[in-house]
Amino acid sequence: MKQFLSGLMLKDLLNLRPMTKTLVLMFIIFGIVFIPMGNAMTVYFMLIIFAALLPMTSLTMDDMAKWDRYALTLPVTRKDIVTSKYLMTIIFFCAAIVISGIIAGVLYYLTPEAATPLWFIVLVGSLGLFYGALLFPLLYKFGSEKARYMMFVLMAVIGILLVGWFALFGESVTGNLLIYILITAAVSVAAFIASYFVSVRLYEQKEF
Repeated sequence: MKQFLSGLMLKDLLNLRPMTKTLVLMFIIFGIVFIPMGNAMTVYFMLIIFAALLPMTSLTMDDMAKWDRYALTLPVTRKDIVTSKYLMTIIFFCAAIVISGIIAGVLYYLTPEAATPLWFIVLVGSLGLFYGALLFPLLYKFGSEKARYMMFVLMAVIGILLVGWFALFGESVTGNLLIYILITAAVSVAAFIASYFVSVRLYEQKEF
């Protein structure tokens, strides 16, 4: 099973390679523009968005290529196919958070007063994971074409939630707010796990 999962993820990574190069270039440009302006938060936000979009894009590419019909003739289960997407999402999110942490650490070393607090990275990462948790079942239920508009609506909702957070609490974090952030992270992880089981159920019932 591990070999099949790694093979499915390798297929997705190879398909996403052209898009990944474009996103890396965009990330470098955003970094050059926003970090010297003291607005590293935008860079962290874009990293999380990229991490959420890549797995969704791989699912869209599978739909366009009718990959699922071929994949189901291979010695893999429908659960394996869904699992590979969720594992790839976790990998991308971990990479985005690690890169954000490295950037934040370097900025803290160079300019401690202008450094982005770690809680912001945790908050944005949690909201991004929650975004993926909501979108995956929609993609498996309605397909990439119909779910495309829902994707942008959900992205707008997540953006509004983030803006609303800053409008209410600002950038300072007290002990109580830190608890809320940890609760947000826990809810996002729980939603992502529940989303996986929902997506497996939907994909097992889907006809091709």
